[in-house]
Amino acid sequence: MPERRKQFSLALIVQLLISILYSAMLVHMTVVLLQRRISGWFVYLMIYLPQLAIIIASIVFLFIMRLRHRTHSIDSTLLSLLFSFIAIESTMIMPLYTDITGITILSPNAVVIIERFAMIAAAMVFVFTAVQYYGTNASRLKLYLMISIAASLFIAIAMPLNTGTMDLSSLSIFSSSYDALFMLTLICIYLISIATYLAAVIKDRSTHSISRATAFILMMIGNFFSMSNVIVPSIISGILYIAGIVMLIITSKSTF
Repeated sequence: MPERRKQFSLALIVQLLISILYSAMLVHMTVVLLQRRISGWFVYLMIYLPQLAIIIASIVFLFIMRLRHRTHSIDSTLLSLLFSFIAIESTMIMPLYTDITGITILSPNAVVIIERFAMIAAAMVFVFTAVQYYGTNASRLKLYLMISIAASLFIAIAMPLNTGTMDLSSLSIFSSSYDALFMLTLICIYLISIATYLAAVIKDRSTHSISRATAFILMMIGNFFSMSNVIVPSIISGILYIAGIVMLIITSKSTF
């Protein structure tokens, strides 16, 4: 099996498993809320349902690309990693799931580290999806990508953990001044990605370039908003991300 097909297959398996686990947690959480007759259960559902839609949209894209067998090696690597990290971001549901059901799947420290790593790694991969179209050598790009992912993991582990009483139900991913700095770093990385795509559009004003840049920018903004635990940004995140995926699928007919 070609390397790109192996990468897509692994990414599909990872995301399918995550989507199944996430769906099971979301359904179980909703059932418990209904059984306890807790008001506002629909709000919880609408906050976390868009993340499931994001994962499924990514799976659909990878599945379509795998059927076409036309994805170049570097695209295969970047997209497989990108969608996998975005799927891993769904660990955001675990604190609330534990709070409602009393079931702990991962320790508080593990949840924080995984969430931070997935967030910054996904943001870094978005940068490389833009940079690759400036003629960067593929092997060198992969090396820089590996270094960036390793740096993302180091940052996630090295940052002080502030999980309070170590009770997962009271866990907050962004709960200290360090986390505020982390969020500022994320914003800067996303702004760099957007600026890089806009520069690419200015350089090449073809319909393909504009469509691709628009698709990734919508996905970036959607993924950023998905980190929110507020209903309106969460819904907007799902809408923007899916719109970006649809545009990317249309664009991929002539580019992947």
